[in-house]
Amino acid sequence: MSSHFLLRSEMEEKYQLADALSIYDDLNGSLVVLQGKTGKICRMSNSSNLIHILDYLQRPSTFKGVVASFPYLTEKSLHQALSRLISLGVVEKLNEQVRQIRCMLIGCGSIGSHVFKQLSMFPLKKMLLVDNDIVDETNIYRQDFYPEDIGLKKTAALLNRSSCIEETVFSNQRIMGPHDLVELIQAESINLVIQAADCPTTDDMARIVNKAGDYCNVPYIVNPGYIGNAMSLPEFFYPNLDYSYASSHLSIPGEPVLRFQKNKLSYRFCDELACLIAQQVDDYRHHKIPRYYGEKGYFNTIDFKWCTKRMSSFDDNKVKD
Repeated sequence: MSSHFLLRSEMEEKYQLADALSIYDDLNGSLVVLQGKTGKICRMSNSSNLIHILDYLQRPSTFKGVVASFPYLTEKSLHQALSRLISLGVVEKLNEQVRQIRCMLIGCGSIGSHVFKQLSMFPLKKMLLVDNDIVDETNIYRQDFYPEDIGLKKTAALLNRSSCIEETVFSNQRIMGPHDLVELIQAESINLVIQAADCPTTDDMARIVNKAGDYCNVPYIVNPGYIGNAMSLPEFFYPNLDYSYASSHLSIPGEPVLRFQKNKLSYRFCDELACLIAQQVDDYRHHKIPRYYGEKGYFNTIDFKWCTKRMSSFDDNKVKD
């Protein structure tokens, strides 16, 4: 296939083997590929050319680079081989355009402190921590705080941690309505909001974040909450779409009668929740649809896995890039 069959942008896109691959020769004419990320197994006809291409793609390369490295193969055959490897999940197209995230984290307690720990390992442009609480003895070893943090503002304790984030700032302001949040978003040029606070209530704060996110055209992640060691799936929302927190969470009419929990959410489950939020942020950074977008669910503590159900089908053209 000559280059006029490909757009110039396609010629310049980079490709690489998918992560966590193991490839074996079955000694019967086939290559067996074990895909560690998905657990899938696929087979391909073995050939020296295919092995050379797979070996070459251990390093990122453009299609132009592949063509130059295999002058004895036609562009058409290389394009077909690359397309086949992509369809099998053996090779991935790399997206080197990464968003510069300026994130606001509302709440630095049970969930928020763990979220900060996870996100601090990303090279984010900015992080605004919003909380006015103080670390006390009951926070130690459940939230991500230690004895030496007792008596400090939670924001101050987290600011003392080492981080890959370019700039970390804080606010001790109590957010009581959308206007408070809009002011902070605009003042700090925030482009992603994470809700990890439960004051006035978890639902109230989520609705405040929804309204402010829509007003400022900023995506947001909502934590519907937890009780005991039962925790809901964190949900990513794009602003100003029909699918939002408010449209997908109906308030239960009436007054609550009883809420019972033996203990608060344990450290390992706080961290499990934070790991998923960090993955959603990283997906968004790399222009991917965030993990579990359009789904709701809970963490099954017996089987130790997220159980989800799709609530909304999304149109790639409507989801903001």
